[in-house]
Amino acid sequence: MLPVILLFVSGAAALVYQTLWIKQLGLVVGVDVYAVTTTVSAFFAGLALGSAFFGRRADRTGRPLRMVAFLELGIAMLGLGGTLALAHSPQAFVSLKAMTGALAWALPFGLIGLPAFFMGGTLPTILRAIAPKDQTIGRASGFLYAANTFGAIAGTLAVPFFLVPELGISGTALAAAACNLLVALVALAASRFYISHPAQSATPTPLNMDAKLALGLYALAGGVALGYEVVWSQAIVPFLSSRAYAFAVMLATYLSGLVLGSFLYARFADRSRRPWTIFGLLVIGAGASALLIFAGIGPGLLHMQDAIGRAVFGLVASDMVANGARFAFTAAVILLVPTILLGAAFPAAARLAAGPAHIGRDIGVVAALNMAGGIAGTFLTGFLLVPLLGLMRTLGMLAVAAASNLQR
Repeated sequence: MLPVILLFVSGAAALVYQTLWIKQLGLVVGVDVYAVTTTVSAFFAGLALGSAFFGRRADRTGRPLRMVAFLELGIAMLGLGGTLALAHSPQAFVSLKAMTGALAWALPFGLIGLPAFFMGGTLPTILRAIAPKDQTIGRASGFLYAANTFGAIAGTLAVPFFLVPELGISGTALAAAACNLLVALVALAASRFYISHPAQSATPTPLNMDAKLALGLYALAGGVALGYEVVWSQAIVPFLSSRAYAFAVMLATYLSGLVLGSFLYARFADRSRRPWTIFGLLVIGAGASALLIFAGIGPGLLHMQDAIGRAVFGLVASDMVANGARFAFTAAVILLVPTILLGAAFPAAARLAAGPAHIGRDIGVVAALNMAGGIAGTFLTGFLLVPLLGLMRTLGMLAVAAASNLQR
């Protein structure tokens, strides 16, 4: 239970930072799609590197929760520092861009990517702390991933609807840092109860071909998934009243689908006799459903959204609640089915690629390659495909890419 709580709180703090950074970077660069693209890319670049780096080190420590305390302390300092630095970076970014051109993007990329590097180590390190057996890897990884992502939903929604209106940007960043410090203190206090035997060999056994193929396909799935996120963040704006709410609702619904998919499939992941077939079908289904849903969007969705808003207002007589219901309905129609399938792909990939002897490394690599694919998908979608092809054609290309993830 404790690892679940730690991952929930850590995930909430992480997405508080990310949502703040997108809001701040929109003011720095002045173009919303570039702000979303840069923040998501930097965030997932840091997560990918951190997952791979700290996952390997988690296998070598006898007290993984002590390592979690170190990671959370680093997140608190770097996350708060990055937020405060971004608040004062618009002029520096403009000056750097005038002098160095595209190299100026290294400033926001670094401010976001460095704290995310430490964030990336939390999941594989906590998974190492509970040391699942081979026959429970899919279940354990799926449940912990769901807990971390569920916390992310709470953090995403708290920023625009509560934290920023009440505390402001700096106060919200301080609240997130306090969550990190709380996780660090609890992890440190509990570290003596979660003692793992370090991996027998300092040089882990190489991944077999099945595992490598699973990781490659999951990396492609990550590119498709993050490409969807960029497209959806722009597509859903016409149905909502503000971009801040648009991104928060989109991201919360996106994460909700990941939680549901991961949680539901984790219960069956270790019992499946055809894991490759299921993995392939999950990714193909995500791409096909996204394209079909997006192609079907039209005036009818607006009419249904308005009808739901009026019905909810009639029940509670609150504009805020009615608008929230309208937002949630639109986001759920567009996002929920594809993201449930994508969420189920995480424990499916973990079942194919991870083993108990080096669980930190294996889960770290699973997450890292998925995120690395996500970075490529985000950059290509935000900076190339959407400007050149538009939203609908871009989504079509992403669906084709998803369909290329054929099962063995």
